Amino acid sequence: MQQPDLNFLYVLQALADERSVSRAADRLGLTQPAVSHALGKLRVLFQDDLFVRAGSVMAPTPVGERLIEGVTHALAVIQQEIWSAKSFDATTTTRTFSVCLSDMGVIVLLPRLLAALRERAPLASLRPIQLPSLELASALQDGAIDLAIGYLGKLGDNLHQQPLFHRSLVGIVKGGTKRKKVSMTLEEFIARKHVVAGTLALTNQLLEKELRRLGARLNVGVDVPYLLAVPSLVATSDFIAAVPDELADLFSRLADVDVFPLPIKLPDLTVQQFWHARHHNDAGHRWFRGVVAETLRQYKTLP
Repeated sequence: MQQPDLNFLYVLQALADERSVSRAADRLGLTQPAVSHALGKLRVLFQDDLFVRAGSVMAPTPVGERLIEGVTHALAVIQQEIWSAKSFDATTTTRTFSVCLSDMGVIVLLPRLLAALRERAPLASLRPIQLPSLELASALQDGAIDLAIGYLGKLGDNLHQQPLFHRSLVGIVKGGTKRKKVSMTLEEFIARKHVVAGTLALTNQLLEKELRRLGARLNVGVDVPYLLAVPSLVATSDFIAAVPDELADLFSRLADVDVFPLPIKLPDLTVQQFWHARHHNDAGHRWFRGVVAETLRQYKTLP
């Protein structure tokens, strides 16, 4: 069978709604002969009259009725899946947004992102995922995750990135009986044993690099796989730890620890969001990136 021009969908829909060639022509912005010609081609194609005169209107034949049912469905799909692709309604979407976050991101950032999503898109969902850094680029490309958030360096080609905020590193130490401003000399900082967590690998690397430059080394007292073990270990020992500032704020509420500025200068860490170019212009993805940027920049403003 000859494949017709898909404009026939609109011709049939207009004829079904208007039951008149002239009114269908006006609706489509065509001439009456053009619509009559299109109907004639469809009659030949489907070997049926499709519409016949019934009093003052054109009534569909049984074949015409079946075509109209299919056309109505096809145009609804086109409207929903194609023409509406540029639009996005946050108030009605049931979309699930997936974000790769570290342990620290889940603890500190996820509650804020969830609150923002509940307020602006109450039917949407947020799914946190953890992946090895080597898998992030392919997961972003394949759409397995919408965003990766963290201080992740360069992940690969065809990826966009947007700075969100800076993290500074501070120290935590067992709290005293009276809360006071704590300070520590470089010599004491080097001499004290440290609690380190594997999930803070980049923090540990920055600290070790700077200490090597000073001719010292990181004196590791205990290396734990669990981030939330750090504050309790510091609070119940003479160990100290170097952690990102917003994590130190949380730790000081979870355990009896005091926060102090590091006696060595370490570079700030820029937390960014990453996404693949193939999702760059998707309306829902663009909206979600905007929510993430606004929420986290309010949390910690970039200079």
